[in-house]
Amino acid sequence: MNVILRGKTKETLELMVKAGYANTLSEAIRLAIINFKNEHLTEEELMNKAINKIDQEIKEGKRKLLTKDDALGE
Repeated sequence: MNVILRGKTKETLELMVKAGYANTLSEAIRLAIINFKNEHLTEEELMNKAINKIDQEIKEGKRKLLTKDDALGE
């Protein structure tokens, strides 16, 4: 994959290398992606998104909720 870096993005990655956080621009990109995941894709965030998706599917009739009796059988 080839990525063209310009402007602030390129400057930020070059600063990461210059400051010693990464050895190369590729490594700086990997670190930035990992940081994004840690900041924005926490387990709680992913769980909330999944629950919201299930709730929406129930509202749209794509999923059915079971009663306790249905779930446990007779």
